[in-house]
Amino acid sequence: MNLNYRRKKRERHHAASQDDDSASSPHLEHLLVPRGDAQLVASATELQEVLEHVRAQGIFAYDTEFIGEESYWPRICVVQIATTERVILVDAVAVPDLAPIFELVADPELLTLVHAGTQDLEPVRRILGREPSNTLDVQVAAAFAEMPWPAGLEKLVERFAGHKISKGHTFTNWDARPLSASQLRYAADDVRYLPLVWERLRTELERRGSLDWAMRECEQSGKIPARFDEESQIRRTLKSCPMKPTQIPTLRLLTRLRDTIARTEDLPHRVVMPDETLAEMVKQRPSTVQQLSALRGFPKRFAQKYGDEIAQAIDEGGKLPPEKLPHGKLTEETGEDRARIDALLAIASARCIAMGLAPGMVLTRGDLSRWWMSRETSAPIPLFDAGDWRIEAFGQWLETFLKGDAIVSISWRDGRPFLADS
Repeated sequence: MNLNYRRKKRERHHAASQDDDSASSPHLEHLLVPRGDAQLVASATELQEVLEHVRAQGIFAYDTEFIGEESYWPRICVVQIATTERVILVDAVAVPDLAPIFELVADPELLTLVHAGTQDLEPVRRILGREPSNTLDVQVAAAFAEMPWPAGLEKLVERFAGHKISKGHTFTNWDARPLSASQLRYAADDVRYLPLVWERLRTELERRGSLDWAMRECEQSGKIPARFDEESQIRRTLKSCPMKPTQIPTLRLLTRLRDTIARTEDLPHRVVMPDETLAEMVKQRPSTVQQLSALRGFPKRFAQKYGDEIAQAIDEGGKLPPEKLPHGKLTEETGEDRARIDALLAIASARCIAMGLAPGMVLTRGDLSRWWMSRETSAPIPLFDAGDWRIEAFGQWLETFLKGDAIVSISWRDGRPFLADS
């Protein structure tokens, strides 16, 4: 049901995108912006020539268009590549072996430019068994140059390239063939301007003295999270369906089994077993195929196919000792605590903005609260990890400020806040 709904939604967007040239605008004329239409690559031979071109350039922009709601791993339909000379769109339906492209992204001798690229980089690790190397996410880097976090691509192109692009039809049937002119245009614009954006952004970061911080954060943010995060999935289920400590071991075993089934069937977790259905299994403890089949949201074919494994997990979970997950807060905030944490957050936000840093990139209220509430305990939680650039940018000043040896001093010039001593 969910798959059908999402596919129909894609089809509606897809139909609206066909032959729609209302958002089309001329490409920006600049030496770092490739001219002309994108080259559509539909054979391994054409791809080989593209790979040689990219390696000769040393720097390229990279993106993918995929359908992620119908399978365990997102299905890549188009790969976009741009250098300062060319824009290339690789038809992943016609050229299914994308490993040679991923080799480029994993090559430390090449600089790969992305925008919000975590999902686009994930296949590199999965297919090659290696991490992406020397990648630069302009969305992350822009947060060090007075841009909000996170900022959309169109905002970055407008700010750093002085050009407006439209991103109106991204949720389309990227697996449909032939690709429309509108799809080709939008896909090409995802990468066309990244070399120019990065060149100007890098210059600004150097002027501000925050290039090193930005590069370090890009390296950290490029570390791809695991596809299956057991703890976060358990917490998400408990948030909507609270359980007793005695039920959590069963929830844990069923959460693991759901991931195994999802991988085997190549389906998203929510299609195999929505969180609500998972919670019902824990509470009702079905032991027969008939009882499993009666659960709303659980496909009957899975009840037949995996019924024995589910019953075994439920039985084993009931024999395990109770498990209570931490709630994330050491102690409840008092009114005085809330006032002080909120005041520190306001001070931190103002100082970050005056430094040109997006406050949300530096810290959140949750980070600040956990640190503040643990300060007087036997196991205080550091605000930032050792070696984090945030210590240099904010942590050292905050420590001095809390000792009474620093003040908040911000001035307003030309419509923007500045540190008064800058």
